[in-house]
Amino acid sequence: MGYRLCIFGGSGFVGRAVVRHAVERGYDVTVACRHPERSRHLMVEGVHLVKADIVDGRGVNEAVARADAVINLVGLLFEKGRYTFDAAHVHGTEHILEACKAHGIRRYLHMSALGAGEVPESDYARTKAEAEQRVRESSLQWTIFRPSIIYGEHDSFFNKFKAMGASLPVMPVIAGQTRFQPVWVEDVARAFVAAIRDKRTFAQTYTLAGPKTYTFRELLELLNRELGRQRLLLPVPQFAARLLALFTEWLPTPLLTRDQLRLLQHDNIAGDEAFPSIFGEPASLEHVLPAYIHGSQPDYIQRQLDAARQRYRKGSI
Repeated sequence: MGYRLCIFGGSGFVGRAVVRHAVERGYDVTVACRHPERSRHLMVEGVHLVKADIVDGRGVNEAVARADAVINLVGLLFEKGRYTFDAAHVHGTEHILEACKAHGIRRYLHMSALGAGEVPESDYARTKAEAEQRVRESSLQWTIFRPSIIYGEHDSFFNKFKAMGASLPVMPVIAGQTRFQPVWVEDVARAFVAAIRDKRTFAQTYTLAGPKTYTFRELLELLNRELGRQRLLLPVPQFAARLLALFTEWLPTPLLTRDQLRLLQHDNIAGDEAFPSIFGEPASLEHVLPAYIHGSQPDYIQRQLDAARQRYRKGSI
């Protein structure tokens, strides 16, 4: 039997890319998620689906029982019911770490976030940092990744604003001068998979960001240019943004929450090394965005994926 991975959050946007890269490398993958019946698209050779909920710990021990390494990709964008930032990010991580210890699993890779702990008034950033601390305090051979905004096919960033602007002549812009450094989901996935058995990455924390920074306004302008849209970008005053967040955060899928608004007051960019050189070079947003934002260019997407695999091979040992 080959090397066995258990991936929590493997059915999500980033998880699907990680699973695909892991299967291509010949790994035997178990995807642990709350609703495996909704994740049948992952049912390919080398992938097993199991039911687990890291918030209450149910199914976690069973999920990791046969693993050689565990990857935790779980992260919330907003809180809903018992799925709070503390419950998912901190206590969920504790449940996974405890299960790894109980089953003698040494290798653990953790998805955090760029800016974790740097915005103390944000519960999202605070709990991401607390989860990191739990990982560092463990006896495992851990690696932590801190990605910036992750984009790619089916993302919740560019696709969200594409849908918003479909019928609106005016697009509201909140915190338009805040800077970001988006990273392609395929680059994030190959970094995770390349690190699994690379001892150089043990006890290391890595930033994963793209090669270029943009203001939020510039990202919307880039999106509209690519879509061939003429849209007026209207700055939203802070008091109006707070009112919007106050009301919309109660929706099943909030347009904006107060915690997200707090994060938007701070730049989300890398320091000295945007993307670890041992994993190759990250793709350019200008090259990748056309590959998926129109939803009808499979050949272009395939060429970009092939290019990513070339970078992956150059960056791996």
